[in-house]
Amino acid sequence: MMPAPETPNWMRPLWVRLALCLAPAAWAAGELWHGNQMWGSLFGIIAAYGAWIYIVRYRPPEG
Repeated sequence: MMPAPETPNWMRPLWVRLALCLAPAAWAAGELWHGNQMWGSLFGIIAAYGAWIYIVRYRPPEG
């Protein structure tokens, strides 16, 4: 399960949120490169969801 995007301190740096998106994207690319379409699609969906939650919809916590 992915951590909640409202988690105050450790989600604030951009590099942390990018890593949470790029790791499954890289995994998806590796799976697709080796011909595993199911796993590649699954990790691609996870990467897209992470980008939506952690990059597009992210709002830094107050304070």
